[in-house]
Amino acid sequence: MTEKELFRVRVALIQAFLREHGYDGVLLSRADNFAMATGGKRNYVNTHSDLGANALFVQKDGRAWFVGTNIEATRQMAEELGPLGCEAKSFLWFEDTPAKAAGREFGGRCVSDDGSLGENVHARLAPLRALLTETELEKYRRLGKLAAEAMTATLDRITAGMPEADIAAILIAEGAKRRCQVPVALVAADERIARFRHPLPTLAPLVTGSLQERAVRHYVMVVGGFQREGLVVSMTRFKQTGEIPRDIRDAYNRICGVDALMQEATLPGRTLGDVFSVCQNAYQRLGFPENEWLNHHQGGATGYAGRTCKGAPGESFPVLDDFWPAKASEILGEAVSFGAAFAWNPSAVGVKSEDTFILLPDGSKKIVSATPALPPVDLSVVLGRETEIVKSGIAP
Repeated sequence: MTEKELFRVRVALIQAFLREHGYDGVLLSRADNFAMATGGKRNYVNTHSDLGANALFVQKDGRAWFVGTNIEATRQMAEELGPLGCEAKSFLWFEDTPAKAAGREFGGRCVSDDGSLGENVHARLAPLRALLTETELEKYRRLGKLAAEAMTATLDRITAGMPEADIAAILIAEGAKRRCQVPVALVAADERIARFRHPLPTLAPLVTGSLQERAVRHYVMVVGGFQREGLVVSMTRFKQTGEIPRDIRDAYNRICGVDALMQEATLPGRTLGDVFSVCQNAYQRLGFPENEWLNHHQGGATGYAGRTCKGAPGESFPVLDDFWPAKASEILGEAVSFGAAFAWNPSAVGVKSEDTFILLPDGSKKIVSATPALPPVDLSVVLGRETEIVKSGIAP
């Protein structure tokens, strides 16, 4: 599928959304929705902001427009939107905003993904951010391989005495070498792993008194979120640099078992709430406190966002939506198949398991963030039966 063909499919999904809800157009300013609508194009300048520097306006008839300043119009039309066949509605950088320009240029009942024009429909676009064509699933395979290479290279360079901040810097650099952004780089050494589920690496300018930059003594947890063409791969790995308590190694193997059961339960026809029920039972079955899942979210559907929807009790979000693909296929005049991607991340005191896998249109699955260079966890022992899921153990 060419870039323009992929763009046509993505726009058809948005057209279906607009028609189903009675909207005439939508202004997409957020970087995740811009990427979703364009098959991975970029509208950001500041990578630490949800909102991009310009917007895409999609009409219910399928026409799409750049809306933004003269600063962004030049590059956008040359490198991002122009090649897709978009037209431009630009204004001088001091004159307007995308919302005001779109409101003036386009009539009818218009909405946006940030509340700047009509209703804020960002949350309702989540199913579209989760749907992936076979072309995008292939992009996920490539991204997963690059992410795994970056993570493995980082683990190989970790030694006892290395500060957490240096490890994060290595992870980001290894991702950048492979042309990936690394918007998430969490690192925790030793006792910080047990204390914090989202451990930002300690940094000297931000710690005072008795709190200092932490260096690895015995083991370290490295969490990476890798982004490329709008798609996100999330993964967590551990590295041993000294003696690890036996109970930590045992707990790590068991939390990987929880992850494996959740991956097995991620099937077409089910909801994220169905998978979450398996997760809750798995914690208790594998020897964790039955309320351990309350201490951190357990992950969920990914795609054009770190998590397009998190699993939770009773969550009705479908594992693989079939409503919007059918509507888009009607608009396109031909059937288009979609898959999805997921990143579950069960955790307990001192341990966590996280990989990204894709669900193919035929219902089969593949872990794209696999790190075969690391020793595998013997899940047949953990689960008491064979499984097709493969999880990496703690790096020696």
